[in-house]
Amino acid sequence: MLCLQADTNPGWIEVASRDIATLLCDHAHCERKAAMNGMYLIMHYPERDALVREMITLVEEETAHFKMVVGEIYARGMSLRRDRGNIYAKRLAEQVRKQDPERLLDSLLVDCLIEARSCERFTILAGSEAIPEELRGMYHSLMSSEEGHYLTFVDLAKIYFPHDIVDARLAELSSLEADIVRSLMNKPQMHG
Repeated sequence: MLCLQADTNPGWIEVASRDIATLLCDHAHCERKAAMNGMYLIMHYPERDALVREMITLVEEETAHFKMVVGEIYARGMSLRRDRGNIYAKRLAEQVRKQDPERLLDSLLVDCLIEARSCERFTILAGSEAIPEELRGMYHSLMSSEEGHYLTFVDLAKIYFPHDIVDARLAELSSLEADIVRSLMNKPQMHG
């Protein structure tokens, strides 16, 4: 179902499970940025009614996820750290063309890929006994939400662009995303 062309490196879960604090802080920032991205899309495309409606829902969900993850951080006696940035998301964002309507198409499809990768990573985290049980439960609960967001972005692209153009560009971006994932060093980050 997901459009991913490469699996996460099997060694990633080892690195992630050894530094839960960094993983959780990075995850919280991913949720915050996802909510902000939804607001960005509303700001740039206010006339796109379907997009605005879907992004309002997405912003609410991502904000609730942010709150949930920060709650897990606080429950462990830690504080949220500064955002270290994310080379994965940065390299994907570089693929977005600068002029509309292509910018809208690419933005939706890059968002789709990020959500798909998050879904895959949540599945790995939920299934790993190296992850504390309560966190496995949280990640299991988030998997379907991320899959839903992935589908939302694809569906929106297909509202505003011909299906064959969406499918071709998604395949192209998915191939580039796979190259990015293969080049990543394993880090305790959601997309590291």
